[in-house]
Amino acid sequence: MTDVVGEILNGLRCYFDKALPAILLYKKERLQYREAVSDNTSPSTIYGAEHLLRLFVKLPELLAYVKIDEETLIRLQQRLLEFIKFLQNNESAFFLSAYDPKATEGGGKTKDS
Repeated sequence: MTDVVGEILNGLRCYFDKALPAILLYKKERLQYREAVSDNTSPSTIYGAEHLLRLFVKLPELLAYVKIDEETLIRLQQRLLEFIKFLQNNESAFFLSAYDPKATEGGGKTKDS
């Protein structure tokens, strides 16, 4: 069970890191991305839950290109739903009270807003 969850989380991180610059950022955020993320930096270490939710919106579309049997897909969807519920239940720990897309440090995150 823990291996499965770890595998799912690792897969999400990989998808996030690849998808963020390609399809998850708004046009105004792309310059910010180029400034914040260097060759040795993983986007998932800089960008947070606000951007991760954008991946969840795109995930069904992305998973359509992956060969996965229906039973595994159903289990994956259940685990992803559990993860989304976890984020919702711990909203104050993972989401900012305000988002400033103009901020250049921390991927637009502001703690004081």
